[in-house]
Amino acid sequence: MAAGNLCGNGAHLPYGEAGIGTYGANLALSSDKYGVVLQTGDFFELAKNVPFRDKTSVYNIGDYGTADGAASMRLMRKLIESLKEHHGPNVQFQIIYEDQEVNDFNSLFRRLSGLIPEPPSYLQDVENVFALASGTNFYKQCVPADSMHIIISLAAVQWLSRKPPVNKDNIFSFPNTEGDARYLLEKQAYEDWEKFLILRSRELKKGGLLVVSTTSNYTTPSGEIKISSGNFLSILDTVWKEFRDMGKISHSEFVNTNIALCDKSLILLKAPFEDPHSKVRRCNLRLLSAELVDIPCEAYTEWRQRKETEGIDDRAMFAKRFVSDHRCWSNSAFLTGLTETRSKEEKELIVNELYSQVEEVIKNMSPNTFDDANRFSYLYIIKE
Repeated sequence: MAAGNLCGNGAHLPYGEAGIGTYGANLALSSDKYGVVLQTGDFFELAKNVPFRDKTSVYNIGDYGTADGAASMRLMRKLIESLKEHHGPNVQFQIIYEDQEVNDFNSLFRRLSGLIPEPPSYLQDVENVFALASGTNFYKQCVPADSMHIIISLAAVQWLSRKPPVNKDNIFSFPNTEGDARYLLEKQAYEDWEKFLILRSRELKKGGLLVVSTTSNYTTPSGEIKISSGNFLSILDTVWKEFRDMGKISHSEFVNTNIALCDKSLILLKAPFEDPHSKVRRCNLRLLSAELVDIPCEAYTEWRQRKETEGIDDRAMFAKRFVSDHRCWSNSAFLTGLTETRSKEEKELIVNELYSQVEEVIKNMSPNTFDDANRFSYLYIIKE
């Protein structure tokens, strides 16, 4: 999952040393698949239909919730090449990378310049393309009105605009969480989704295209509600409760480390477009299509392939890779949730111990426990 756009003092702090591309290094294969899904669908044809009559003007494309740019790098190259083929080779493109003000933009621009070589940057060999950054939370307007032809957001809008309503029993509102807490979380998620869409409607030109992917919960044939990374979150929750019960953290710190995240169901995501009186409909946004797509867990895929081809059941390596992948997006909730009376070093020590113990738990489990693919919703939206 991409970096969050959480507002206020609880801003989503990027994990890892700035400028070395930690997000892309840990999630490169998984995050790249967020964009690969678009390359196999109707995205490029829809992009060609976005009005662009004045070929001397600039074609603006936004990548919202970009983190360090790894998730969209290959997709952006193919999109620009497709549009150049359609509109002509001399069209100028402006790519605007949006994320919160504390995002690791250093890694983004090092990746774009080729100093971080994977995935390869399109800026190195595609002409008339210019990359800029908007260090503005996407729950605010990020660019001038009526300026964008296409906006893409890959695995970012599951992050909420603020910490969720207090959940005293868990760090996350699981499907079986007490009803009021779950209701308030989903109410906030809907309001944030509506706000995100209204803001993008201001930024898009008439005929502009908005493409969003986000983690989604879904109901199995047996009636069970599944959430993305559910098994990992459950282990994280259990270990963090042990820290609370042992007095390593306080109860108020436990409550303050609620993760500002919500897997939105496809029903919730489609709701603003299906209500004829919604604010979103009044902004002239129309949903073209919405679908659920499974994104396999790369750590599990690697473990299984190695076991099948080499006969090596390396559970320690699986646990290390799996936790490393998920720490990228979850670490910040714990670091920022601990009380300000603790030093930075003390906070880091506690959070490092948390993930170390989670890794130990997972190492002693069968990787098959984590074979569930994360399910993402992909939505294609135009401004009429």
